[in-house]
Amino acid sequence: MGVIARHGLLCALLLAAAAPMRGDPGSPAGSMRRFSLVIGANDGGPGRERLRYAVSDAKAVIQVLEGLGGIAPDDSRLLLEPRREALLWEMGRLRERLSRLRPSQPRLEALFYYSGHADADGLLLGRERVSYRELRGWLDGLDADARVVILDSCASGAFIRFKGGRARPPFMLDAAFAMKGYAVMTSSSADEASQESERVRGSFFTRALLTGLRGAADASADGRVTLSEAYQYAFAETLRQTERASGGPQHPSYDIQMSGTGDVVLTDLRSGDARLRLGRGLAGRVFIHDRSGTLVMEFPKAAEAELEVELARGRYRLVVVDESEVREAEVEVAGSGSREVGEGGFSRTEILDAIARGDREARRQNRPDAGKRLHFHAQFIGKMSRYEGRWTFMPGMQLGGRLGESLAFGLVGFGRVGAGAGSRPPFWGLAIDYPLLKQGRFGVRLRTVAGMMRSDGEDERSRRYSLVIEPGVGAAWALSHRFNLVVQASLDFVDGANDDLRRFSLGLGLELCRQ
Repeated sequence: MGVIARHGLLCALLLAAAAPMRGDPGSPAGSMRRFSLVIGANDGGPGRERLRYAVSDAKAVIQVLEGLGGIAPDDSRLLLEPRREALLWEMGRLRERLSRLRPSQPRLEALFYYSGHADADGLLLGRERVSYRELRGWLDGLDADARVVILDSCASGAFIRFKGGRARPPFMLDAAFAMKGYAVMTSSSADEASQESERVRGSFFTRALLTGLRGAADASADGRVTLSEAYQYAFAETLRQTERASGGPQHPSYDIQMSGTGDVVLTDLRSGDARLRLGRGLAGRVFIHDRSGTLVMEFPKAAEAELEVELARGRYRLVVVDESEVREAEVEVAGSGSREVGEGGFSRTEILDAIARGDREARRQNRPDAGKRLHFHAQFIGKMSRYEGRWTFMPGMQLGGRLGESLAFGLVGFGRVGAGAGSRPPFWGLAIDYPLLKQGRFGVRLRTVAGMMRSDGEDERSRRYSLVIEPGVGAAWALSHRFNLVVQASLDFVDGANDDLRRFSLGLGLELCRQ
């Protein structure tokens, strides 16, 4: 996916509750019980780039759901890189548990989150798949009053299309405690890629959603984030951050089939033990960094609004950027209440590196090759080289870089085994590989090597350096997301002479590309 995960970065499913938290003032104590099943899977199978942040996004989601979403730890389950069988077993286990509790529990809600690869037909777990049809059948079979599905995945809008739904305008600002049914929220439309980024260290959509659930989406300033508020915030922030991305803008969508009256609350900020309140007068785009410099949150702040967000205890650096200046503040957030910071708590400063890096990334995203990332590239290969009528085995290696799935380059060197008169001498030089085509796990490349060869002789005067040029072709078979089995064939030109094509090489080796 590049700095941005393309191919579809980022693929996820969240059944978020469509009713208030346990103990919410609008509902009787103990009248509602909420469950969650959270899954993170970076591996989408052969031919798909391994995601970086699907697992960490899943961990962040379950932390928010347990901390602010009214879910007890015993009622939540986290699966990382599961197999299809394990996921289906956990889904069946949750369905059976809800059925057993139904007679004794006035209201049940189910939350299911999946972060990973997906396509137009279903969720991808390594080499395996869980189809949307299977997911829909399981969802319909849950004996829960409210089910809200949120998919953060490539082509995730296909799940809404499969349900026969359509994206609708913002809904239910006075949503319902007595509501029953389901709501579906997706990170992108049926033909869009969902993307992740190194800058936000996660999926654009999930990070925007989590920031909203921690308080940035609380437009009513009542200390609670509703489903409608969360969606509207996630939509605006995801679109803003992907408008210039190489993968194209993402348009989160949703469909709803619910009825009833009351409040739909996803998170209750009053249940958090450490909060940061930003007072009136402060305006601009707010960046919150932890002590290590990692960007924790990013959101807009209007001057007339008061905004409270939930944070883990610790020390933070706040940066506020508006059209004319940049201001910063150091804040210690402790438990038992909120820490308020007003406009007077900030000091004017120069443009910070953290913001400049974001600006440079935005410019990179606007370039056609922004989706390509430079990876470490290593190739270990043995080849049989025919030189002056003799075959010589030559072990070699190449070290360099690869731009995503595109151009590879680096230093290459070959020794020889079985030195003798007429055998191919060792040589070293520069190598460039360029992909011609890629179909699934199989790819074909053009390859050129240019270097120097030291010829052997009986005395020092007869030894000399020769220019070597080896144009050729290669094929690669993806064994995994990091390892390729490679086969190469090339013609060997030495000092511009071809010797009637008697000089050529055949090679077989293993290639490693760090993702």
